[in-house]
Amino acid sequence: MSNLKFNIDKPDLPDEQINKHKDFKKLMYNYQSATTPLYKTPLYKNRKVFIAILLILLVMFVIIEALEKGEEGKVPVKVEETK
Repeated sequence: MSNLKFNIDKPDLPDEQINKHKDFKKLMYNYQSATTPLYKTPLYKNRKVFIAILLILLVMFVIIEALEKGEEGKVPVKVEETK
């Protein structure tokens, strides 16, 4: 086994550092986001999912527009069958 060393007599934290972590709203937000399944939250409430879907749709729109512009410039060629 490895030798583990525990420091039991740690000094107290300063009040500034303690107050920095006293944010009940942030604690509740983190708790709610961790315990609520992703499929139960509406997409517009989860920023990351909403932005990801929005970017995917934007990329698809740009690709479709580029393909349509490329097809406009092409002239259809008739292929005749030989006997």
